[in-house]
Amino acid sequence: MDKKIVYTNSIFIAILAVTATLSGLFWKGLYKHDTISMAAQAMGQDLITLLIGVPILLGSLYLIRKNSLRGSLIWMGTIFYFLYSYASMAFLASYNQMFLVYVALFSLSMYTFVYGLLSLNVKTIKKSISPGKASKIAGMFLIFSGAMVALMWIKMITDSLLTGIAPSALESYTTLVVQALDIGLVFPATLIGGLLILKGKEWGYALVSILLIKASLLGTAIISMIFFMAQNGVSPALGQVIFFAIITVAGILISIAFYSKIKEPLYKNRCIESNKSRELTAEL
Repeated sequence: MDKKIVYTNSIFIAILAVTATLSGLFWKGLYKHDTISMAAQAMGQDLITLLIGVPILLGSLYLIRKNSLRGSLIWMGTIFYFLYSYASMAFLASYNQMFLVYVALFSLSMYTFVYGLLSLNVKTIKKSISPGKASKIAGMFLIFSGAMVALMWIKMITDSLLTGIAPSALESYTTLVVQALDIGLVFPATLIGGLLILKGKEWGYALVSILLIKASLLGTAIISMIFFMAQNGVSPALGQVIFFAIITVAGILISIAFYSKIKEPLYKNRCIESNKSRELTAEL
């Protein structure tokens, strides 16, 4: 993984994200064309992205500078969070003055994430994570949470199709962007990652490491969205509130347990040995 690419792209993402989130939180009227619910959700996510997402992104760069495996995986998970978040904003939010910023964040996050995936050393990741209950629990958690979210949205959509009444989540918008992302992108990723890690496959450890970070960040953002919605007189379904609160807390705890199993010193030693080998080869 080329650190210059990682640093440059991440700093641009951080600058753009700070611009977008500060505008969302303090620019009165930025979300004036959105519904009350959507504006509240956007501001709730803006707050978490600004106070947690950006600092974690920048903190992971510090760890990457030290050749930290944890840092690289946390960075990947955070980039995925930005990709998901700004795909939602670019395709769902009503057009506003930040549209090009949303598109830039979506595009830069997407290509940075793809670059990160192609640069992963999945063999090293598997060898550096201690096998055991933490890995299996992480895999089962991702499969369960991803499936529950997908089923919740599928039920809402099928009910709409059977009754001929547009789902309430659609509000005044033309399509269900978040639901499309969850059903078409997130659930397949959690299913594949979860099944692979349960089978002890290398890519399973890599995908689960990334997805846990993304799930924890997005879950925290959803809790913030719910708070902002309540402050603006919008009452989400109680069952959904309880469900997202439980999986968010569970996701954070499982992420901590999973990342504690990463044998960081072994990875650092491999990086040092690799660098020495390259230097020796260059001299020859």
